[in-house]
Amino acid sequence: MQVLFMAIFVLLAAILRDVNLLIVLAGTLLATLLIQWRVCAKTLKGLSTYRRLPRSMHSRKGFEVELVIMNPKKWLGAWLVLAQDRIKYVSADPASEQISQGIGLLYSSIAPCSTRIQKYRCIVQRHGKYQFLGTELTTRFPFGLLRGIMPHNGGDTFIVQPAIGKLTPSWLELFGIRTSNARLRQTRSLSDEGDFFGLRAYRPGDSPRWIHWRSSARRDELMVKQFQQADSRELIVLLDLFPSSSLDQQYRGSQQKHQQLAIEFVATLASHVASSNFGVISVAISDAEPTIAGRIQSRSQSSGLLDRLAIAHSGDEDKIEVALGLLEREFRRVENLTVVSTRPQVAFQSQVNENTAIIFWRSITWLDASAGDLTKYFAPAE
Repeated sequence: MQVLFMAIFVLLAAILRDVNLLIVLAGTLLATLLIQWRVCAKTLKGLSTYRRLPRSMHSRKGFEVELVIMNPKKWLGAWLVLAQDRIKYVSADPASEQISQGIGLLYSSIAPCSTRIQKYRCIVQRHGKYQFLGTELTTRFPFGLLRGIMPHNGGDTFIVQPAIGKLTPSWLELFGIRTSNARLRQTRSLSDEGDFFGLRAYRPGDSPRWIHWRSSARRDELMVKQFQQADSRELIVLLDLFPSSSLDQQYRGSQQKHQQLAIEFVATLASHVASSNFGVISVAISDAEPTIAGRIQSRSQSSGLLDRLAIAHSGDEDKIEVALGLLEREFRRVENLTVVSTRPQVAFQSQVNENTAIIFWRSITWLDASAGDLTKYFAPAE
């Protein structure tokens, strides 16, 4: 705008004073603006963008996003293109504040009929669903007098899975194994062969007899067979997310932290069991929409469970009885039920006394995240 004002001012002065040099100067300024406008418009016209995301992303752990810009034009390139990408957290609570973050990437040149790729690294502190707000392409090439803008529609969503922490040796007690014999029994469970059911990446200590050479050559990394033990242990977990709406406002913040801790613990359990070939885990989730994931024993199965845990959130009503009903229909009878909750067992026991029909377990292990019961088994990721 400043240059346009100068050009008009010079043109008026040239007309009033009848100075030819001022007329030439005004024409030069106007021609420069015209060139700038046309080049900006033509540079951005036809450009398209898309993103490439990793297969799995975890909170508090960096992941890379590839932003690709394609230039389909046959003769005109694009120079000094600034791409601004924005991401926001999609909360299950519509009343919560929507916070977005942005990043800018500069593409020095994009040749005709070619693509250019740049990467940026993201670290999100909270698991859940995220949404891209769209990519805005801008350029000031060649003179920097005007800025061309071309917005791209967003709407793409992706899931950030819960952070995977570390399990202490005591976690084996949930399977009924004494910690003193944990290492010996785990070694035996990993070495005794059973029915072959899948593949996993090679780890030091694996027998060379387990290597699946054809898959290793195809993936360019060593892959070993996974065997289902005849006496494979099964862990049945109920994740109880108690509704925070029933609490006072001052306690809701701490309740959300306890829910996040409980979710990360269950996610770590499922990930470890699925990747170690140690046993089988089934998880029922008592939240706004109770669901069950039965007999998880491979990484592909655990990935779907981690996505579900990422969007788990407590609703307005306590639906633990619905989740228990799903478990009862799936297993009929359970020897030991492990409950990872955000409330004390006393509050749950009162419900059981009122409705004895839901009791289908022989024993129950209650882990209250708000009381610090998880510290014995779990260390959250930093």
